[in-house]
Amino acid sequence: MINEETERRARLQRLLNAGKNPFPSRVLRTHTLQEVVTEYASLEASKTIVSVVGRVRAVRQHGKLLFIKLEDGFGEGQLLVRTDAIGSVAYEEFMATVDVGDFVEGSGPVMRTKTGQESLAVTQVRIIAKALRPLPEKWHGLSDVEMRFRQRELDLITNPAVRHTFVQRAHIISAIRRFFDDHGFLEVDTPILQHVAAGASARPFVTHHNALDEDLYLRIAPELFLKRCVIGGFERVYEIARCFRNEGIDHTHNPEFSQVEAYAAYMDYETLMGFMEELICALIDAIGLDRSAVPFSGHTLDFSNAIPRKTYRDLIVEKSGIDVDTLEDVESARTAARTVGVDVQMEWSLGTVIDEIWKKAVRPSIVQPIFVTDYPASITPLAKRKEDNQNRIEMFQLVVGGGLEIMKAFGELNDPVDQEMRMNENEEAHQRGDDDAQRRDDAFIRAMQHGMPPMSGVGMGIERITQVLTDSHNIKEVILFPTLRSEASIESRV
Repeated sequence: MINEETERRARLQRLLNAGKNPFPSRVLRTHTLQEVVTEYASLEASKTIVSVVGRVRAVRQHGKLLFIKLEDGFGEGQLLVRTDAIGSVAYEEFMATVDVGDFVEGSGPVMRTKTGQESLAVTQVRIIAKALRPLPEKWHGLSDVEMRFRQRELDLITNPAVRHTFVQRAHIISAIRRFFDDHGFLEVDTPILQHVAAGASARPFVTHHNALDEDLYLRIAPELFLKRCVIGGFERVYEIARCFRNEGIDHTHNPEFSQVEAYAAYMDYETLMGFMEELICALIDAIGLDRSAVPFSGHTLDFSNAIPRKTYRDLIVEKSGIDVDTLEDVESARTAARTVGVDVQMEWSLGTVIDEIWKKAVRPSIVQPIFVTDYPASITPLAKRKEDNQNRIEMFQLVVGGGLEIMKAFGELNDPVDQEMRMNENEEAHQRGDDDAQRRDDAFIRAMQHGMPPMSGVGMGIERITQVLTDSHNIKEVILFPTLRSEASIESRV
């Protein structure tokens, strides 16, 4: 135990010995610290007794005066503690037991100090939560990046910019809800525990339900259940869904993440493109950014004009010289992929190999916003084939800032015969060892056979769009408590 912690525990014991409760259940608060600042003139004129609470950020003694810098969730303020206001015994006891990091309650009138500092001249003050560990004095005291994520509470306490990022994230989520609600979408909840890990190409987490005595999967996407809602008669639905994918961790991926998925009957995917462009602009406006100058990862992104649209094939030809339309089988795709440096895995399906070409040779070069459209049918079993080219599907992604994929959308496949055939192909790929291949979902196929209206659907990563709009390079910067190796595991490896 560090020396300071020992001293703080001794101060805690001193409070207890004096019969004081250092962790009371009830506290008195009439104003936030921000309200004291904004209402100072009227509070001073009326001589109102104000009660505030907050965390002690600094303690400074000057003779028989104690200056306490206080911080709550809304602002900062100063308490002025004087012996003639609270009594010498109470003053000495408070001074002997208070530490930076403690939470305190103070009551009294407002006043200005001799230097003009607006303060609260307390007539009553007490500790309402004793801190047993010190706070980092400066951020370089906790400079290890992983420790910032592991002890996010200290990150939030010490770094106002980090707190602001998560306030912005909350505003983004609120704006997403408001946008979909205003356009006639119904927010629904679908299962996190699922019998089949379907709706996306990803490896799932597996758990076991003891009462049912069977394995279940944490959802990788809510897609198929949302489509079943549309089949059931809800024409427009959306869900802000927590999803789980048992995949690698890097600056754009976390195994646990949030996304919004939305489905609209009778809306084609090109109309959806324009709809989602409106949403992006609404989010930019909601957090006070300039549409023409969104800073991200050293670039300035421009969303002020219509986002250009370009086909997946044309972009790959442009950047790599490979025409994916000529790749008729997985072997020809493997050969092409190796020419651009892809480390090909033999269990990959044709669609997976083509997508790896895209990720390696094209995606990193895209900076300004672009809608990438018309992907090969082998990429996903869930999108409708284009009427003028059966080898391509009605699909688009919004890509920005050096290859960050913000959203993925389909003109949704609603032909149950085609759906079953394509799910079977993906199931075969899974059986051959492609753990990321989408699984066959018989319940979904059965639902489709009852009739599914024409529709389009989209999924957008909450973390991804928050990264862009808060200029955060690492996804961990926009997840309060990202997935990390356990401390016990780290110690066992040393």
